[in-house]
Amino acid sequence: MENRIRKYEKFINEQLEKKTKSKNLWQYHREMVADFQHERLVHLLIMLFFIAITLVTIVLSCILSFVTPTECWYFLIPLYVLDLLLIVLSVAYVKHYYFLENHIQKLYDLTEKFLTK
Repeated sequence: MENRIRKYEKFINEQLEKKTKSKNLWQYHREMVADFQHERLVHLLIMLFFIAITLVTIVLSCILSFVTPTECWYFLIPLYVLDLLLIVLSVAYVKHYYFLENHIQKLYDLTEKFLTK
């Protein structure tokens, strides 16, 4: 997805530099922005769901840490590993969503340029 957005930004910038204005280009731009907006919304919903699951597992592991007897702590190791994995994946997902959000904003700027030229 990141490569698609970068390629599209490069393409539309080239078209704006050439001062290419056509109804087809404008329609193509609107469709691409709509597709990227849809992708951003889907990623937002998945990211929020994923972070919610991460928080639930962290709370669960904290509660179980207090409830579990000291001599049975090794039963919690898989849950701690799951927590760590989910945290790492959540950070990666937030980073990806951050990229999507910023580049969609850049596409809005390109839309303004398109309309003013």
